[in-house]
Amino acid sequence: MTPAFCSLADADAVITVAMPDGAQLPVYRIDGARDGPVLLFGHANGMAAGSYGPWLRMLAAQARVFAFDARGHGGSTWPGGPVETVFAVDRIADDLVHLTRRVAAEAGVEQVAYVGHSLGAAAALRLLALGRAPDWRSFTAFEPPIFPPAGSAARAEAVEKQQRLVAGTLKRRAEWPSPDALAERLKGRGMFARFDRDMLEAHCRATLRPAQGGGFRLCCPPEIESFIFKSQSDADTWPRLAAVTRQVTLIGGDPAMPDNDWVSSALPELAAQMPNAHLVQVRGAGHLLISEQPRRCAELVGDSLRA
Repeated sequence: MTPAFCSLADADAVITVAMPDGAQLPVYRIDGARDGPVLLFGHANGMAAGSYGPWLRMLAAQARVFAFDARGHGGSTWPGGPVETVFAVDRIADDLVHLTRRVAAEAGVEQVAYVGHSLGAAAALRLLALGRAPDWRSFTAFEPPIFPPAGSAARAEAVEKQQRLVAGTLKRRAEWPSPDALAERLKGRGMFARFDRDMLEAHCRATLRPAQGGGFRLCCPPEIESFIFKSQSDADTWPRLAAVTRQVTLIGGDPAMPDNDWVSSALPELAAQMPNAHLVQVRGAGHLLISEQPRRCAELVGDSLRA
């Protein structure tokens, strides 16, 4: 079944995966390396699979690529109910189990390599920490926002910046005349000013859907995006990370960037919680590093696939 709105409109195929609670999540297939490993990608909060379209095409030179819209994002649909239930941290994490199984079956393989950015990375680490993760072929995590506990050197910065993010997201403008208007608004602001041009345009197309009566509306409602940010900061994943014994490749931005958030600063301490984590930090990049330096990030995923 093809969703009513596709965040990655030029995908080579689209399937919809039903979750146990009735959520419907689109999965996009990008054809490329027929003999390469199968790779599943999960996006950041407030974005969509299509936000990464040009980058996913780069990955398709070395893998068979699938990417999905998380619940509350892109072309997904979700059931009614309290936001605390429908978008709970563990509900989003469990979606990834079902998606991995479906993609493996669709591709005819036993193992899938998983790459996640921000929310997509945090969901996978949550599963690993709880012992519920699929047996991924490899796991690459870009900037996972695993919130540091009391006593962490990164705690004070994380609390201050995350509270500001949660409040600011609620004020996000939801309606736009066009994707071009959104791109014009974003292109000179903070880390968006560093976006690769094609990545910015893809992001603006992927996160706006046509609205009834004309114009466009954000696919991810601000109240849902804000709740997901808050729920990530409330999660108890960090104290459980010692249980993550498999190899994890962590890729972060540059803590020295003046407009960066707390995640890049916390990553060295985060990596130290896991016995087999390998950390790479990308100079001159922020939390949205894939959109800022897509070619470098594609190279790093290739390194992880070959490890």
